Amino acid sequence: MKLILPQKIRLIFVTLLLVSITNLKSQTKNYATAVPIQDRVDNANNAVDGNLLTKADINASSGILVGIGAYSGHLELQYPSNLPANTTSFTKIETQDDLLPSLLGGSLGGLLSDIAGILLIGNQEFTVKAQNNAVTVLEKQSTEANGFSTEDLRVVVDKDNDYFLAVTPDQEYNRIRIENSIGSLIGLNNTRQLGVYESYYTTGTGDCGLPSYTSFSGNGISLDLLNLGGAGVTNPNFAIDGDVSTFAELGLGVLDVAASIQQTIYFDADSGTDDVIYVRLAVDPSLVSLGLLNNINITASNGVQEVYSSNISSLLSLDLLGLLQNGNSTVVAFKPSASVNRVTISLASLLNVAVSQQIRLYDIYRAPEQPVFTDSSTDISICSGSTAEITATANGAAVELRWYDAETDGNLLATTNSGDTFTTPALNTSTTYYVASAYVGCTEESPRVEVPVTVMEIPTAADITVIGNENPICSQSSVVLVPSSAIDATYNWFLDSAETMPITNGMVVNGATYNIDENGVLTITGLTDVNSPYTYYVGSTDNIAGCKNVDGDLKPVAVTIVDSSNTALDVTLDTNISLANLITIFQVNPTTDITGSVIGDVNVGDEVTVAINGTTYTGILDANLDFSIAVDGTDLLSDIDNVLEIFISGGLCSITDDVTVTIPEFILDNLNQVFCASDNATLLDLDVNGNNVIFFDSLLGSATVDANAALTDGGTYYVGLLDVPLSVLPRVQITVSILDTPAPTTTSTTQVFCEANNPVVGDIQVNETAVVFYDAETGGTMLDPSTALVDGATYYVANTENGCESSERLAITVTFTQPAPTTSSTAQEFCSTSNATLADIQINETAVVFYDAETGGTMLSSDTAIVDGTTYYVANLTSGCESEDRLAITTTIEEAEQATLTGIFEDACLEDSYMYTTETDKQNYVWTVTGGTITDGGTSTDSFVTVTWDDLNNTEITVTYDSASGCTSEEAILSVGVISCGEVLGEEFCLFVYNEFSPNNDGYNDFFKVQCLEDYSSNTLQVFNRNGNQVFETVNYSNNWDGVANVNGVLRKGDHLPSGTYYYILTIPELNRTLKGWLQIAR
Repeated sequence: MKLILPQKIRLIFVTLLLVSITNLKSQTKNYATAVPIQDRVDNANNAVDGNLLTKADINASSGILVGIGAYSGHLELQYPSNLPANTTSFTKIETQDDLLPSLLGGSLGGLLSDIAGILLIGNQEFTVKAQNNAVTVLEKQSTEANGFSTEDLRVVVDKDNDYFLAVTPDQEYNRIRIENSIGSLIGLNNTRQLGVYESYYTTGTGDCGLPSYTSFSGNGISLDLLNLGGAGVTNPNFAIDGDVSTFAELGLGVLDVAASIQQTIYFDADSGTDDVIYVRLAVDPSLVSLGLLNNINITASNGVQEVYSSNISSLLSLDLLGLLQNGNSTVVAFKPSASVNRVTISLASLLNVAVSQQIRLYDIYRAPEQPVFTDSSTDISICSGSTAEITATANGAAVELRWYDAETDGNLLATTNSGDTFTTPALNTSTTYYVASAYVGCTEESPRVEVPVTVMEIPTAADITVIGNENPICSQSSVVLVPSSAIDATYNWFLDSAETMPITNGMVVNGATYNIDENGVLTITGLTDVNSPYTYYVGSTDNIAGCKNVDGDLKPVAVTIVDSSNTALDVTLDTNISLANLITIFQVNPTTDITGSVIGDVNVGDEVTVAINGTTYTGILDANLDFSIAVDGTDLLSDIDNVLEIFISGGLCSITDDVTVTIPEFILDNLNQVFCASDNATLLDLDVNGNNVIFFDSLLGSATVDANAALTDGGTYYVGLLDVPLSVLPRVQITVSILDTPAPTTTSTTQVFCEANNPVVGDIQVNETAVVFYDAETGGTMLDPSTALVDGATYYVANTENGCESSERLAITVTFTQPAPTTSSTAQEFCSTSNATLADIQINETAVVFYDAETGGTMLSSDTAIVDGTTYYVANLTSGCESEDRLAITTTIEEAEQATLTGIFEDACLEDSYMYTTETDKQNYVWTVTGGTITDGGTSTDSFVTVTWDDLNNTEITVTYDSASGCTSEEAILSVGVISCGEVLGEEFCLFVYNEFSPNNDGYNDFFKVQCLEDYSSNTLQVFNRNGNQVFETVNYSNNWDGVANVNGVLRKGDHLPSGTYYYILTIPELNRTLKGWLQIAR
């Protein structure tokens, strides 16, 4: 057992007070203020001084000799007013013996004490009571091994390893009483002290999000498991110490039996509506792959009422799961739907795993939800030397945001309100910032959320490359200038280096027309050699942060125009990009050939240049003016507008043309596909037009799906080509519907047929009409309805709807032998008065016939009268087939018996109770009493009745009952003679007791009266309750007692005695007699 505990143990009795949460994180300790009772206590007032560092000591001694000098001590602490039920008090104590570490383990207390060598019985012992003044409402003893395992009293420990008991009475109370004693195993002349510091309960909210206490317990853990090590909880207080570098460890060791260990964390107050609970934990990575996370459960509750429950697996994202798989700790978060004040982490055993099973629990706390960034702050890019403005929000009142330069630890850079902007310093390199949310004034924070700031370099003229001006351009051809750069940029063209004369798409200047496409390619038509050469200027703006060239830093592009009579080119591409080409380019070899032909003023051997995304590829015109140029296919397919710029150089100038490359589309004919559930279709069954495709789990993600995976109803599947960028070939979405036809139904899954009728499969009774029959539950052979049935065979029926068979088949077994009928009893009794017929015989089946013999014989009509002592034989006729075996039932006709009554029927005393009895072991007793009240018995199951007669005339009692066969008896009637009785103590002395009186001050029968007692003035009267406790005593009684106690005992002097029976002793010395009897008080 790996429980590490200090030498000195301190304990606090805790009672949880559920209070309303507010935005103010403050809490008040309300201390007990008085010591009403104490015995053998030193410095008792230290326990009510509001100081948790001073204590009172309760003393106990084993005595100097057996039976001499031994004593126990006790101390009661009282609150100024009563505490409501379910309110918790904290009473800090200190025991001299190390009892508390074992009791901390709840249900494991007895086992832990065995390992620690601490006896809970026989050494130092203590008792805890919650009282309402002198009345005890809750009591537990340390000698009970599991006495502290229930929610009304639990041992817990705080972060400093001081111990507390959570005492939660379910009744109102105002005192905590602690008793210290010594058991029988300690020798003589020994003393033990029990220190009591304070008793208090809390109001207000908890100290921010920190928990206050923790405890643990377990189930299914044996002494052997604890002794072998690995099972139990190590350093439980480390889970609540606020230090992420320390941890408590919950372990089960290596075991092959079902067991669990759990640690509970207690907060002083309920969580608020904005609170999220964060749990930092770690597990052995080898156990993650074995499924241990499904055996780790988190529950949150408010007192004993569970509010939330989930296993760890459902709380983990892929990133968090990766941390656990790598052996790191991670934080899981959950937000309960209602307020909670305790959280339990439990580990259930993973059976047959040869690895020790543990959880490391680092930290648990409450804090606001993690911050959320505004849209403008989710993807931040700035230019070098600029600042970034980051804005985040957080839910809840009194919540602030804290900005850091590291994921953990690091420097606090700024604190802002939710929604306020955090401005970074000027940045020259990409930097990541982190922000957490916290309640104002609290140290607990949500896990930090990172926000990367990407810093982009300022573009320069040197970054830009332009092709298309390498050679002079023929005047009859367009000038095509293709810019490119290593950065993702947009290009801006100017007529001057000062950027005062921008070139816009469609602009016409001095007869020349300027066009700029979406790639920034500048095409100029109408230039002449008159003003040649021409100089243009291009700058770039990166598409991430919008950074552009500094003023004056543009790239000059010089263009030379040569007068030429060459006619324009017409370039035709022969190359068609197919889906097969895409697969080859992206999966096999990216190099592909661009082939085509040229018509125009060109010559054999002229150089052909193709510009693709700023990269040039060259070839030579052959004798047929055809060309074939090897290019990078990935570059070709990533061209933004799919337009290729063609330059043909020969002679004095170059001729240009633009051609378009067509990219194929991925077309499917059927995007909504329907399958039958009985087909058990997989992804391979999807109609994809015969293409060799890959299935993905989303339109954009990279994760693929196993082609053998089963299709699901309503499922969406994404089809694409592996490694082909989505920008080139978007995926296609297919939606699947699964038609699951319900299984057929029948009135009976076991059906009987007459062999003589030559039954066939089509005769099997099925409620549905469109069905098919098989010879197996799955697969098998479909049977023709005309197939002859086989006795004892089972047939399987499938329902069909909309062309789909039900995936589940109905099994129906047929038999040609009709079973005999059944009954609840083969010996049946009937009353003679019921005139029973054969139809009254109880048979479970409805279609039956009766015979007078076991075989053969005569069929009897169902209205035939039953004859006493006769056996009848019943055959089953279900489905028109008569069973070969007959059921024998013997009948008996029973005559009704005469009920009798036994009891006092003459001179019964008025107001006295008498018991009357009749025959036993009957049923449905009916008792009727006239002139009296039933005080006991008299129900339908009682063979007796107790009656108090309260009338002198018309007094009688009657009873009837039913026999086991249901025959009602003849009624028994007993007339009872009732007289008014007193108790004659001695007629020769005129003494007569009236032993019932009603002291209700109505002037009638208000006093207990003994006739002629006034003649004997030296008498003594004593009255006792039914338990023998004296309630009244007087001498010279004079018939004036009105039922008020004058003796302190179970009742106080002056209390009115309740209604009931009491006993008197009347002593009369003059007669040398002591008379005894009972009396009745009727209020």
